[in-house]
Amino acid sequence: MILASLAALLVIGAPVAEAKTNETSSTPYTDIAEHWAKKEIETLYIAGVIGDTESFRPDDPITRGELVTMFVKAKGIEPGTASQSPFADIPSDSWMAPYAETAYRLGIVHGTKQGSQVFLKPEELVTREELASILIRTMGDSGVVNQLKWSTTVQTLAKYPDGRSVDEGYQRPLVYALEKGLMGAYGDGTLKPKNRMTRAEAATYAAVHLVSGQASKSGQQLFNGTAYKQALTVQTTAYSNPNQPILSYLEYPLREGVVAVDPSVIPLGSHLYIDGYGYAVAADIGGAVKQRHVDLYLPTLQEAENYGMKQGVKVYVLD
Repeated sequence: MILASLAALLVIGAPVAEAKTNETSSTPYTDIAEHWAKKEIETLYIAGVIGDTESFRPDDPITRGELVTMFVKAKGIEPGTASQSPFADIPSDSWMAPYAETAYRLGIVHGTKQGSQVFLKPEELVTREELASILIRTMGDSGVVNQLKWSTTVQTLAKYPDGRSVDEGYQRPLVYALEKGLMGAYGDGTLKPKNRMTRAEAATYAAVHLVSGQASKSGQQLFNGTAYKQALTVQTTAYSNPNQPILSYLEYPLREGVVAVDPSVIPLGSHLYIDGYGYAVAADIGGAVKQRHVDLYLPTLQEAENYGMKQGVKVYVLD
């Protein structure tokens, strides 16, 4: 494995962490003293994102399960407590289940559908292009990415020798990351979209783009400690379409947690907490969904019909 260097730190859009060989680390980790990501790893530890272990293994590749858990924690979201995991490969009693289920409802990950089941494949390693996509969805910026023109995307990727090797589903998120300075080219001018990300690289993205974003929140908190920016009182209805392979407006697979909104009131891509429904993502729109009206996706048509219409429902915008 090629160890991350100072140059690698610069291309991921993170501030350079100066080596502090004479300082005592604020973490219990014995393997980060002279590491380029020491400052960012310490930031995650202080924020409670990562825990008390003897080593952090900064240069090990990060798995999808580790990344999802890290990003949910760095976002400052207290996971829900579902009795059933949405993923066939994550048991409901697994330590990872609450984080995976919360990330699924928030649209941070979609999983892979095989037959009637959805799999997260938590042990798979994460590529650079996938990390860019997950990071942007965690930041709540997927609505903005959806507005990025395909012509702009193609033109931007054409500037890089390996731009054509970016998988189509990751092209717009990666170009958005490049435009916003979240990522950059390597020293040789390539993007290396298939590169496996390390735990240190993931920690740097989490510290710089997620933990730092918590400071801009209002200081108001949900019952479980999750911070939110804005509270709205809305009318809610419900919809369902379980037998059709239809995607939401943001091209998310329809599932519980996906809700339709009026984008002029709640920006698309926003993460929400809805009383009586739980965590959700504003990933759909509808002709009848106007002003302070939110349409909630439910698993079955019967559940949607039984839900009816509710007034005075509190919606908390998390980002």
